[in-house]
Amino acid sequence: MERGVIRGEIWIAEVGRKKRPVLVVTRSEVLDVRSLVTVAEVTTSTRGLATEVGLDHHNVGLDRPSVINCDGLHTVAQSSLTSRVGEIDAVTMRGVCSAIGYALGC
Repeated sequence: MERGVIRGEIWIAEVGRKKRPVLVVTRSEVLDVRSLVTVAEVTTSTRGLATEVGLDHHNVGLDRPSVINCDGLHTVAQSSLTSRVGEIDAVTMRGVCSAIGYALGC
């Protein structure tokens, strides 16, 4: 049986016209019943913004230093998530939640 998507995982996804790593931020308890998932872009372009959360790229399966860009939120079909890369730890996820709140002005 295939394992589903879990919050805090990094996947390669089709976002717009580009394949890129993304972080799943949708609550885990709804992922089994929704075909859509909200993701944050993972990028190597670091600008030092409060909406960026640093990653230890080696520990999450990425080749290059990267950040989670919480200004770059997208809702995509779960079927657009093509391959699992890795997952972030709870401390990093708390930072992501804080940065999303800041990005949305909450």
